[in-house]
Amino acid sequence: MVIQMTNNVRDMISPKGFVARDEESEAWKKRKIDWITFYRRNIHIFIQHYFKINLYPYQILWIYSMHKSDYFITIASRASAKSWLIAVYGCAIAVLYPKSKVVLSSATQKLASIIMDKVEEIRGDSEALDAEISYLYNNSNKMLCKFNNGSTIRVVACKDGGRGARATLTVGEEFRLMNKYNYDSIVRPFAMARRVPYMDLPEWKWIPPEEPKEILISSAYHKGLWWYDETRKGIKGMLLGKNFGFIAFDYLLAIYHGIKTYKVIEKEKATSDSITFQEEYCNIPWGENTNAYFKLSMFDKTRTIKKAFYPQRNDNYNAKKNPYDIKRLDGELRLVSVDIASRAGHANDNTIISCIRLLPTSADGYLREVCYMESHSGENTFTQAFRIKQVFYDFSADYVVIDVQSSGIGIYDDLGLITKDDERGTEYPAWTTMYTQDMNEKTYKELFGRTISKNAEEIIYPVAATAQLNNDIAVEMRTKLQKRMITFLTDEISAEDYLLKNVPEYRKINDEISEKAWYLHPYVQISVLVNECVGLDMSMVNGLIKLKESTGERKDRYTSVSYANYFVSTVLDPRIRKEETTESVDEFVNAVFW
Repeated sequence: MVIQMTNNVRDMISPKGFVARDEESEAWKKRKIDWITFYRRNIHIFIQHYFKINLYPYQILWIYSMHKSDYFITIASRASAKSWLIAVYGCAIAVLYPKSKVVLSSATQKLASIIMDKVEEIRGDSEALDAEISYLYNNSNKMLCKFNNGSTIRVVACKDGGRGARATLTVGEEFRLMNKYNYDSIVRPFAMARRVPYMDLPEWKWIPPEEPKEILISSAYHKGLWWYDETRKGIKGMLLGKNFGFIAFDYLLAIYHGIKTYKVIEKEKATSDSITFQEEYCNIPWGENTNAYFKLSMFDKTRTIKKAFYPQRNDNYNAKKNPYDIKRLDGELRLVSVDIASRAGHANDNTIISCIRLLPTSADGYLREVCYMESHSGENTFTQAFRIKQVFYDFSADYVVIDVQSSGIGIYDDLGLITKDDERGTEYPAWTTMYTQDMNEKTYKELFGRTISKNAEEIIYPVAATAQLNNDIAVEMRTKLQKRMITFLTDEISAEDYLLKNVPEYRKINDEISEKAWYLHPYVQISVLVNECVGLDMSMVNGLIKLKESTGERKDRYTSVSYANYFVSTVLDPRIRKEETTESVDEFVNAVFW
């Protein structure tokens, strides 16, 4: 049905043209029915005509396709206006279909609230939409938009507290970050048919109820996780003729329509690792190869740490207490592990410093919590040794694990000197190697003899990798991941939600990008670590495992964490097991003989 819009009709559907119900003529009612029918069949036109919101061609296609489907998946890059478009569509549904219940859900309430922010923004730009809304709450306690016709838009987190909501339209924002079990058991049961008064009249009982809609939106992410299987299921259902839909966009749309400039994209590409850019901007899912040694599933349930450790900042240095420290638990040990850039001063090679908490358990030794990580490139050995000591004492660490091959031996020598920190007005003692049962006597004497300072603290566990040692380190790393004895900081989006709720300083940050980046950077480092690990291909050389990174990729973060894990497994875990065995024997003797 094609209807030409006249000026009279424009007046009729504008807020100033509202007509009281008792003044409606039969002709008016017929025209209204015709227009509502037309707009429900062409909801993109309704948005343009009634809300007076301009849409790009790809947005028209997106909205039209979404509205025709009961189940729709969108995988789109950053800056493709996903949240804005969903807000516009949700408002259109709420206005065109009285008593609609639109529910926006995500892994965190903060993430879903982005769409509610967009609703508030669109309301300010559209006089017609503003007239349709009776009230809108958008704060941490309540996020709800109520319409005059009984429709609502509300935000619900994909958590136990969100149970019980009802929805005629469910939107999963960044669904890749949601827990699948929570989504299936909490969010999907929201679905219900829209109930309107005419459906209770006998003459209309033959009309079937409207099907509830489900929309999932996200950027691309790693293969092997549930979002990828869900997306494939949606595409397959669409191809089989089900009322499913799918659409995808990359960053080129943002450039074409001026949402982002080419220079901005280039800048963001330069500050991202290649895998993240491939996923977030090029919209290409990434996953392990068939010969990958570490699988994504190994990291799926290990990113559980919300509170990160941070070294002190020189601009607010506190000599007595690090304001960013994490309280030490009984029996806890701490270590700093460093993978040294193989080419000193080379800008494309990184030195990685990792901070790991070791929490004693009753059966398997220490639980490793990787709570901080930072990277440095192009720095000399003294500068790197200086930073290692700063991080070590800020973390109140007990041991340091360091790669002593190549330029690492130079840093080892610098660590063996007393180091003055003029900025903080303090100095750090000299360090030297510690002796362990697995260490070669000759290697120990050689490294110990390189230390110039007397009375140096014996806290360094040196690693000089060989083919056999690399094999053992890889096996031990995989084993501990499978046993979930290594945990990591959570993803950046969950981290931001945690920071907003628990760190007052973070809430005070307005648009200071560098400040936000400082708080989020350890979480980003862990994301890069996961990418590195999954990108390592395994081959067998002379019966030993050899891990090799893909072209252009790195494995320095993997090396930093895996070296630390090997030290804990071979040196510290046996100690705690021995202590527990001794204590149990003593308890038995005391119980029997005393």
